[in-house]
Amino acid sequence: MKKLVLSVTLLLGMYAVKAQGPGGPPLPPAERAQAFFTSERNAAFAFTQDQKTKITPLLVKFYTSSDSLMATVPAGSGREGFQEIAPKRAALAAPYEQAIVAMLTPEQKKTYDTALAAAKERNPNATGVFTGGFGGGRPRN
Repeated sequence: MKKLVLSVTLLLGMYAVKAQGPGGPPLPPAERAQAFFTSERNAAFAFTQDQKTKITPLLVKFYTSSDSLMATVPAGSGREGFQEIAPKRAALAAPYEQAIVAMLTPEQKKTYDTALAAAKERNPNATGVFTGGFGGGRPRN
């Protein structure tokens, strides 16, 4: 009987951890920059090797700066803490977003405009596609 209770408790514990979703620290900036090009969200852009070579250092620099900014959010402040720094993060992201958009081909720019319009439809505060500027959640009425 003790084994059964222990097994059920262990199973429930594993389920609870899994239900919380992926956790832990984000990937290092260089790894996130590489993952950027393989993500489903960015697959439609079909970046050329030349674009990847030019965009990767921008992403590494952005992710490094963004991580430093995110580290200033007080532990336990929850969503409110992240919403407080959202304007700073949007200002940080804007030049990187603009630099990447400037490298797009006309066809990629159409894809970008469509993706940004969709992001703004979900959230009017959305500011970008590539730097995660989706507005930090839905605005509250």
